[in-house]
Amino acid sequence: MSLTSPMPAPMPAPTGGPAPVSPGAIPLNRPQLSDSLFTKFAALIYELSGMRFEPNKAYFIASKLDIRVQALGLKNFEAYLSYLESPAGRAEYGFLVDEITINETFFFRHEPQLQAFRDEVLMPMVFARRAQRQMRFRILSAAASTGDELYTIALMLKDMGLTGKDMTFELIGTDICHDALNKARAGVYRKYNIRNVPPGLLQQNFDHTPGAGGGTETWTIKPDVKAMYRFQEGNLMDATRLSTLGKFDIIFCRNVLIYFDEASKEKVVRNLTGILVDDGYVLLGHSENVYSQRHILRPDKTHTNAIAYTKAPPGTPKFNV
Repeated sequence: MSLTSPMPAPMPAPTGGPAPVSPGAIPLNRPQLSDSLFTKFAALIYELSGMRFEPNKAYFIASKLDIRVQALGLKNFEAYLSYLESPAGRAEYGFLVDEITINETFFFRHEPQLQAFRDEVLMPMVFARRAQRQMRFRILSAAASTGDELYTIALMLKDMGLTGKDMTFELIGTDICHDALNKARAGVYRKYNIRNVPPGLLQQNFDHTPGAGGGTETWTIKPDVKAMYRFQEGNLMDATRLSTLGKFDIIFCRNVLIYFDEASKEKVVRNLTGILVDDGYVLLGHSENVYSQRHILRPDKTHTNAIAYTKAPPGTPKFNV
């Protein structure tokens, strides 16, 4: 996710919250939401992000809201909701979304798809662009999370010898989570994130910092790779904001749509298609399903390993599911 990719799941008690309990025990003083408050917060979160949470995720939402309540020094959830509904509360929206968004990503995720992208999608498009004398190629990583995916693409382009030549590659990553974007811009990663990076690419493109004296071992993206990207805030539900990014030849939106309901998914798919060039591709994750949106995006049967989609022809009717 980058959306980043929110994964609603029970979370540990926030700092300053209930004391640790023995495994399997249920904390008696854990933060709780009434049904009516959960409904109101869930509606607001859906309006802001397109993520729909069902009542069985009430504790997850309560634990996240409690972090913001404590941070703002508010009395309770009712006070927090009142603050969010006030004019001054608009500045809090980003912090709320940050708390409920969980970013799980790493470099070279789902390598078979990346190989198919390189061989079946990217190179034919590069050749076609050169023949058309179009010397700028734009790639978007939607819901880029902490930047692992976008940097992976940058490393692939560099390894293929496509950078620094006749064609300019513009790589942009967007995410709704401010914290994730800050980490992406910093480009500092731990061993878990870079575990799939080939040793040669790791040595050439990262500065390694040993975890001496009990510190954390990290790998930092080198400046020449950082120069290839741009990260900025972006909400996949906001068509107007997305349109300011311009058109893209390829859009990665992997492992994101699975967290939206059908109405939100259709809006996101339509928004992404709106910033895709006519002969461009949207690459989705292997578990994504846009069958209900095939009047907007249709699977490209020649690039099934890349899980690639193209624009549906104008006037394609919406099919009943």
